[in-house]
This record gives sequence, C-alpha cells and structure tokens, in this order.
Amino acid sequence: MIYSLQYGTGTMDIDLDPSLVRAVLKPKPVRPVDDVTAASLASQRQPLYSPPLSELLAGKHTALIVTVDHTRPSPRQMILPILDACSAAGVQPAIILATGRHRHMTQSEIDAHLGKDIADAIPVLQHDSFDRGIHRHLGTTSRGTEILVNKIIFEHDVIIGVGIIEPSYLLGWSGGRKLLMPGLAYADSIDSNHFSLVRNNARIGMLHGNPLSDDAEEFARNCPFHFITCTISGPNDEPAEVISGDPFKAHEEACRRAGAIYRVKPATAPVIISSAGGSPYDVDLVQGKKAILPGIELVEQGGVVILLAECPEGPGAEKVFIDWLTTKTAEEVYRDVHKRELFSLGAHGANVMARPILERNATVILVTCESMRRRIAGSYVNTASSLEEAWRMAQEKLGPNPPVVICEKSRRLICSQMKD
Repeated sequence: MIYSLQYGTGTMDIDLDPSLVRAVLKPKPVRPVDDVTAASLASQRQPLYSPPLSELLAGKHTALIVTVDHTRPSPRQMILPILDACSAAGVQPAIILATGRHRHMTQSEIDAHLGKDIADAIPVLQHDSFDRGIHRHLGTTSRGTEILVNKIIFEHDVIIGVGIIEPSYLLGWSGGRKLLMPGLAYADSIDSNHFSLVRNNARIGMLHGNPLSDDAEEFARNCPFHFITCTISGPNDEPAEVISGDPFKAHEEACRRAGAIYRVKPATAPVIISSAGGSPYDVDLVQGKKAILPGIELVEQGGVVILLAECPEGPGAEKVFIDWLTTKTAEEVYRDVHKRELFSLGAHGANVMARPILERNATVILVTCESMRRRIAGSYVNTASSLEEAWRMAQEKLGPNPPVVICEKSRRLICSQMKD
C-alpha cells in the first residue's frame, strides 16, 4: 500500500505492507467555516467573556491589531471586520506582526499575507525582538522573566490580538498570550521564558501547569491586551471555528474545543515516520523540527525516528542552532542546554533533535533537501534525500520490515494522554 506524506509543496510516498503499520495518527477532519469574515464579524458581535468589539472601540482614538507572520495562515479574513468596526467608530487602526524571533517579512510577503489593500491603507509594522530600545520594562514574572514588551502597545487605546489556535510545543497552544510572549517580547525575555522547555511539564496541548504557558500568561496580564479574534485551525489550516472575546478566558475555551481535533490515541513502534505537514511548516528546520515531537513520545527503545522536513530556507534560526547540532554530541547538547547562561532557542532546537537519541536510544533520520544535508553532515542527526532511502537505513539497523507508526501533520499532534 502506498502511504503519502506531505513534504514541501508536494508529497513523499512509501510502499508498505499494511500489516506493518500499527497506526496512522493524524488530526481529525473538520467542517470548515464557509465565510471566515462573516464568522469573525458574528463572533466579534457576540464574544466570549467580553463586551462586543464595537463597545470596546467606542470613544477610542486608535487600535493596534497584533497578528501572526507568514509562518501561520493569513489572518486577513479576521482582520477585515475589525477594520470595518474601527472605521465605524472613528478609530485609527494599525497592525504589528508579532514575529517573536522570526525573521522579518519582505514587503511582497506582507502584501500576500494581509492583502495589498490592507498593507497600503494602514500602517503595518514588524516587531524586532533584538532592539532593546523599542521595549518597555514592566517588572519581572514570578518565574524570573523580565517583562520587556514592545512599547507600541502603550501608544494605542485598544489592543486586539488576531491569530490561530493550534497546538504549540512551546506554550501548549498558540494564540492569546503567545501573541505577546514571544510575539512582542524582547529576545532575552523570550529566552528566559523558553528556558522552561528543559522541564518535563512543557508539553504540547498543555495550557495550565505548563511553565512556559503560565509564565507567558503572567507576562501578558501585565500588558494592555483587550480582545482577541482567533480561528481554530483544522488539519489543513482550514478554519474550523472563529472565537472572539477576552484574551484569556475566550482563548482557554478555544483551546478546549481545539483539543478534540488534535488529541490522538498513542501507538508505539520501532519506527516512527513523521511529517511536519509540508510547506510552510517545513520551510526551515526551526519549523520542521517540531515534527520530531511524536517520535520522542512514541518510538520504542532502540528504534528509528524518520522526520520529513524539506527546509528550503535552511536552519531558520540563529547560528547556535547549527553550531550545536554539528559541533556537539547529543549528550553535550543535553548537558549544556540545562545551563541558563548557555540556553537559547537555537540551543533548544539542537536539544529537541537530540531527545529521541538520549531518551529512547533511537536513531534520528532527517529527510530533507540537499543543501540542508550538507549543512548538518557529521552531526548526530542522520540525513536522507528520500523516504525510501530513510526506510532502507531503518531496516539496516532494525532488520527487515519493522513495525511502523505514521504521523501526519505531526507538528500539531497531541500524543500524550495528559489532559489540560
């Protein structure tokens, strides 16, 4: 039987005897919203735990829309009714892309992401997490994260978050608080928050009790943040539902509903084949590495994790990511990532790639583009140019025809049975 997994803008296939495949884990299908703009408008008129958006805008002068960059689906259809509401209230809107530590978008990317009509009509800014001068200090969280946030949020009367709800291996779930931390936070604050990734409770799909999420909530509650509109993202980025309202209570309810889509019953096997979900979710290794998470949970001791991530834009992170990946052993990465003075997102990325090796004594094989194969040659991560080649490598280690679990769109799968 041919099994097809997303890779870049296409697919990679593998022919397996179905008797070898213990499970195919993937998000549940959803019925998409027919008209996102109309659904957004309806949700903004009848939000959860908040007055309607029109009431929040009444008597105000300016509004700032904090939204996602090109690594997420376009927020355009949710933004349009917000702009209409601003116009009706006589409020001047602006948009800031909450890039966190991601690279800045080009103007053509912004035009495609938001629509040229929006980009030409109102100010569109991009956050720069490395410019200390644009951040305001608001204190320190109880976990020691300095609250340094882009001061633009103090220059507007109403702060409106617009994004998507999907599982996040960082803060449990995206949207809501994540738009401010890491979205509009200073780089050092992001690193401080993300240092908690070395703790076991930092789990995908876990909002409460997740130290990153709890810290980000405390960060965001110290900032002006008045309203959100978010789509619950379906498996193919189709909007399953639009929810508006209080940035914390409405977000929590949206995450609860989204959990029904992405929680799966775990199945283990000697070989885990995992696809991030294709472009844009494997555009670089920062995004593509997230597909390794099911492998950490599901691969049996001594097994093999095959990760599909094309990475046409390369590592996608600061130099330390590739430096650690290529100059340290998996054991050295694990040792050093637990030192706060050495921790960074790049160091964390190297550690994620090392975890199946350290925790399961597994072999990691990355199916990727040729340029990425050259970049990480000699590292503790093996590479292959095709899924068939990776399968041959797995059989060389484990013997012919080992059992397999296939994970599709795995960057979003919640394989742990822990409930939020």
